[in-house]
Amino acid sequence: EVEGAYLLPSDLLLILSNITASSLVKSLANQLFSRSYPMTYARIERISEQEDLRRALNGIIDEKGEIKDTASTELFRIRREIRANKERARKILESITTDKATKEYLQEDIISIRDDRYVLAIKAGMHTSFEGVVHGRSGSGSTFFIEPMELVQMNNRVAILKKEEKAEEIEILKEATAKVSLQRDFLLSDLEDLSTLDLIQSKALFASVTASVVPAVSETGEVRLISARHPILVFKEKRGEGKAIPIDLKLPEDKAVLVISGANTGGKTVALKTLGLLTIMALSAIPVPAEEGSAIVAFREILADIGDRQDIVASLSTFSAHVKRMREFLETASIGMLVLIDEAGAGTDPSEGGAFALAAIETLRGRGARTVVTTHLNLLKAFAQADPNYLNASVEFDERTLRPLYAMRYGVPGPSLGLSIAQSLGIPEDVITRARGYIKEKEGAFIESIRILEQEKEEVSALRENLRVLEARKSEAVAKLRQNRAEILDKARKKIDALVGDADREIRETVERFRAEGKAAAGKKAFTQVDKARASMKARLGHKEQEFIPAAGDKVTIAGSSSKGEVIAVDKEEKKAEVRFGSLKVWAPWDKLKKRGGVEGRPAQGMSVNADMEIASALNIIGLRVDEAMPKVTRFIDNAHASGMGSVEIIHGVGTGALAKAVEEFLRGNPAVARFHKGERGGGVTIVDLK
Repeated sequence: EVEGAYLLPSDLLLILSNITASSLVKSLANQLFSRSYPMTYARIERISEQEDLRRALNGIIDEKGEIKDTASTELFRIRREIRANKERARKILESITTDKATKEYLQEDIISIRDDRYVLAIKAGMHTSFEGVVHGRSGSGSTFFIEPMELVQMNNRVAILKKEEKAEEIEILKEATAKVSLQRDFLLSDLEDLSTLDLIQSKALFASVTASVVPAVSETGEVRLISARHPILVFKEKRGEGKAIPIDLKLPEDKAVLVISGANTGGKTVALKTLGLLTIMALSAIPVPAEEGSAIVAFREILADIGDRQDIVASLSTFSAHVKRMREFLETASIGMLVLIDEAGAGTDPSEGGAFALAAIETLRGRGARTVVTTHLNLLKAFAQADPNYLNASVEFDERTLRPLYAMRYGVPGPSLGLSIAQSLGIPEDVITRARGYIKEKEGAFIESIRILEQEKEEVSALRENLRVLEARKSEAVAKLRQNRAEILDKARKKIDALVGDADREIRETVERFRAEGKAAAGKKAFTQVDKARASMKARLGHKEQEFIPAAGDKVTIAGSSSKGEVIAVDKEEKKAEVRFGSLKVWAPWDKLKKRGGVEGRPAQGMSVNADMEIASALNIIGLRVDEAMPKVTRFIDNAHASGMGSVEIIHGVGTGALAKAVEEFLRGNPAVARFHKGERGGGVTIVDLK
């Protein structure tokens, strides 16, 4: 604080505006923010409305930021006297200008003000004959500005009053400043809360306009931005300047480096910027233009080298500028950091640039940082295709029309198509032909291998989709077959029940007749034999005479198997029991179990079990290709489900992960599978619980 200092009227107007806004926000709090937003509501609740200060400032400052006449009694008196003197002076000047005797002196018939005093414009050469005080001369020298003697005393009085007015205004401002100073802490707190509320509103408005969401924070380390759009492109679309095409951006939890390649103008740099910017926005609690289901990683720091950092003043070439930036990355990189590099290794010989970029990226990975790079260098593409810690991705490009599709394809690198794009931009055909001839055979083969790989991936995707459709059809057919079989059995049972009922009546009538004729013993024996035959018939048709409810410790066998096991756990809601067969544990339905020496459970209605077939509890597909392994997996799951087994294992190993991924996709869409998870032995075994 400075002694004697005071706030200007414009400062007081700003303070008054903030107080008014605070009061308005608090009065509308229950309408704008319900108690379902406790943190926001708490900020609004603690706002001090400052009603006394608001009234005081309203009495001093008008809406233009000027001190009101009524700010004090003394100021009102001074300003009223000033106005009265000015009005008298104006009337005197009007009488002078309309006087015929003075008309010839006037250069023009107007009243001017010089140095806050009323003057008249008198012609040069006649100014010596006009009584008054000269206050100036025009630029041309043809006019003198003279204050008539009749106004001198009056103008002197106005000048004195002006000084009194200024002094009174300062006193008023000092008093107002003192009142503001007493509420300083409250006003600063209110300003902070209003700023926070303004920020919240801005974020909400941004989210509404851009259709943004709040992404989840991944606990596994996976970055997943679904249908992501760069905010600048979104706003350009809002202005009618093109369309913001969404892309899917991802960095799986088991990958440390994402290498983005593909054609020039294909959108690699935009993808890199979108990933970086949306991650920073999310970490700043700003909704991002993406779809629900998106997730980001809470990176501790994000480093970026994007664009050409050439600097003539600093004597930095493109490559040396990138090297300088890379040195900074290598000095600071650690776990929890994300590094974004555009055109890694560019600006020098491709072989040396690629080697340098790869060495730097590997060093970053070794220090725990995760990296996303864009590149045209084949060395980086090939390394990423071979190393399991890397993931290749390419921006899709229509090679027929040579137009970018603004979509990402993961798992394969993309060709740069530099010559094709040059040709489309008007470079003569003979130049393009000559350039193609200069391409080394090895580099040409690499580019061709990329195209073949892309084509094979598309074919695999098509085959996988066909397999999914066939599996769905198969499941539908099996379900329909079981339903039909159940209906047929039900009709047969009803028919047999009717026949058995008729037979019962005839047998009882015969027994009664035997008794009446003294042949009771023979009748009883016949009746017993018929009861046994009836029970046998009902058993074959699936009638459940007595349900076997297993208990822990029961010795049992499972239908379709001769192996002997022991019940170790029972799930009464699911009507399943966990049975130990040596070192193997499986879950099985109650009606698949037979208690040794006790009641035998029966197969579920409509299910066929081959009692002579021994169903294995595990399938080993290590060493097989995906196309060799999946038919075996299909048969294995179908047989295990048909036999009533509760849980089985598929041993696929770790390797490249292709077998594990194929098995996971198959199990996810299989109607016989209840759930599946990785085994305790690691990621090389998947345990499947069957329905």
